[in-house]
Amino acid sequence: MINIPIDLHAFVESLMVNVFIADKDFNIVFMNACARKSLKAVEPTLQDEFKINIDDILGEPIHRFHRDPGKVEAILTNPSMLPHQAEFEFGGITLRSEINAIPDKSGQLAGYVVNWVDVTESTSLERNLKIKLKELHDVNQKLLKHTRQTEQDEIELKEVYAEQHKMHAYLNTKLAELKQSNQDLESFATIASHDLMAPVRKIINFTETLLESGTRFTKEDEFILDKVLRAGKKMHLLIDDILGYSRLAGHSVTFDRVNLNDVMSEVKAVLSDQIRAVNGEVESESLPIIEANKAQMVQLLQNLISNSLKYRKENIPPEVKISSTVGDEGFITICLKDNGMGIKDEYADLVFQPFERLNPQIEGAGMGLAICKKVVVSHGGDIAVKSLPGEGGSMFNIKLPERHGK
Repeated sequence: MINIPIDLHAFVESLMVNVFIADKDFNIVFMNACARKSLKAVEPTLQDEFKINIDDILGEPIHRFHRDPGKVEAILTNPSMLPHQAEFEFGGITLRSEINAIPDKSGQLAGYVVNWVDVTESTSLERNLKIKLKELHDVNQKLLKHTRQTEQDEIELKEVYAEQHKMHAYLNTKLAELKQSNQDLESFATIASHDLMAPVRKIINFTETLLESGTRFTKEDEFILDKVLRAGKKMHLLIDDILGYSRLAGHSVTFDRVNLNDVMSEVKAVLSDQIRAVNGEVESESLPIIEANKAQMVQLLQNLISNSLKYRKENIPPEVKISSTVGDEGFITICLKDNGMGIKDEYADLVFQPFERLNPQIEGAGMGLAICKKVVVSHGGDIAVKSLPGEGGSMFNIKLPERHGK
């Protein structure tokens, strides 16, 4: 056993540091009171891990408690490795130790002194700190990436805003041009109403006056006058339809709550003479209330029903049936069926073009369905027609929004 002076022994014993002293073979030969107290606190763990009690530690080799016994052997064969620092982990406990050589009076190796400290809590804190630092680093990297992406998005957004600004300026220019075009169209409507209609009315009036004057005309003269009268009336109808079509293009549409049943009653009253003349029948189911322009709704249904009455089959009284359905997307569909001549599918789009007349023998200017299309489009809807199978006839489907955004 190493001889320790009494004063040195008392000094080491009184230290508030955990101290072991081992001989040259690394066998523990002394531990101070602080080390005993510290080990007493973890004695159950020592018993579980190493099957040893505190009182039995003296005389045990340090190899037994070292994580890597090979390092202990290396220290024995190469003392120049001292001081040696190591951590012992067992049973959730971490001890940080430092081993130093103890020389004798001649300077030769006499033994070893080991001081250690329980760093379980600080190690755990360090480990958690490293984890948190890693998480913080990852978050910082993500934030940096996000910041860079945000900066790139801001650049792209500025470019989009600049493009939108250009587009708005372009649209404003086009809107101004469209407004001017509409004003020009309204001016044309005025000219058509006054300057063109006036001479046509005179031709009709003068011709009728001549035919009713009692003057004896030859059959050839009467034939010519009748042709002039018919041409004048046709011109009058054509100008009137063009005027109505141009007004639809030139005026903005105002919407109110419109009961389509009231519209149907008004249309039937206007067309009563035409319906009676052809022994026709117009039936309608209960129709909804929608936001629309009432005058244009009257014009729409009047043109469609009148069209069905004109394009009827020979010797078969015309029948027109009108119903409606409510869709899921805020639209209603008005369905108008007739038993007339029908429209071939290849002409389904053509009939809505201005001046298109599929049957020239039937009186008209070819503007009725074009006006219907204009009315429906101005309301944000759509109109289509198809032939009915079997006995024939046509079915018009008019899709209209129930409400309009403010």
